[in-house]
Amino acid sequence: MPIHAKSIGILGGGQLARMLALKATQMGLSTVVLSEKLDDPARPVATRWIQGSLKSPQDISRLIANVDYVTFESEFISADLLKACTKNKNRKKIEPNLTVLAHIQDRLLQKEWIYDFDLPTLDYVKVSSRDDLELAFKAFNSKMVCKRRYGGYDGYGTFVIKNKAELVAFKNTFKGQESQFIAERFTPFKSERSLIFARNSKGQMIHLPMVQSVQTKNQCDYVIGPARHPKESKLIQKISNFLTQINYVGVIAFELFEVDGKLLINEIAPRVHNTGHYSQDALNVDQFELHLRCVLGLPLPKPQLKQPVFIMVNLLGTSTRQPTLAKMPTGSMHWYDKTENRPKRKMGHINYIGKNKKALLKKALLERKGILL
Repeated sequence: MPIHAKSIGILGGGQLARMLALKATQMGLSTVVLSEKLDDPARPVATRWIQGSLKSPQDISRLIANVDYVTFESEFISADLLKACTKNKNRKKIEPNLTVLAHIQDRLLQKEWIYDFDLPTLDYVKVSSRDDLELAFKAFNSKMVCKRRYGGYDGYGTFVIKNKAELVAFKNTFKGQESQFIAERFTPFKSERSLIFARNSKGQMIHLPMVQSVQTKNQCDYVIGPARHPKESKLIQKISNFLTQINYVGVIAFELFEVDGKLLINEIAPRVHNTGHYSQDALNVDQFELHLRCVLGLPLPKPQLKQPVFIMVNLLGTSTRQPTLAKMPTGSMHWYDKTENRPKRKMGHINYIGKNKKALLKKALLERKGILL
């Protein structure tokens, strides 16, 4: 039985919604989840589940009518649709707010915001036509990356173009769809990193330790930290100012590239994030509790490490077989209880904490092999 007077609505039923709902229950909160499928990971752990579509105004309005606050697990839900659903409902609390969502879910508007607030990022060009693609290709010395403005993640919707033949192929494939992309300068980087912030509705803000995210085939394989950097402090100050200026509320992740000693923002995710899962076991407070506290306007505890080093390894599907556990890991496993396995699907993760980074990583990667996916 929930003991908190307020209820939280969650749009989406995947693993992020599941972990938000689990934490909400631990905090004494009731949750209502809206998602499409009976076997969605968040359904069995929510206080109440509404079966429906995230594209349906009727289904979204039904969720909104039954909760005090609304949040989401993915930035891909239409901000315009949510605005329409809340038009005559006294602007129910949706956090992060819809102005923020509209800017960040469109990569072009996101980039423009990043530039407007003087945050470091990669050079880009707005694409409106085939001619713009040619101009960008020349401006970026015949090496560029084209990204879909909406809906891209884990490498999906991202196309690397390194020669004229690849440019011609891209133009032919997406003829008439050019305005759906932005073009960025192709930039080799030393490492990928992540910084996660939390800011509540009263303006209090904290950030989690910076991590290094190691990718395999454009998907996060594992996270290791803390990953300190000489430019970290200055970037934190700039991001903090940005979040204050846009009145951001909730957890937000900044995916970074380390290039020539600098930290550049690659993308922003206005939600709890895969690179923050380590916080469930490495810190005194995790990203899911922080997000809920932000939405409710509760105080944010200062994050503190339990051990000097932490590692999170993702459990990614490699086939369609039934997953099997050959040997239980010594780390803390978080299984998403998905009913279908497939290549590259996130099925769970394991967190490790300790004192020696090299030894801990060796153990984490070895123990992961005991879970057959």
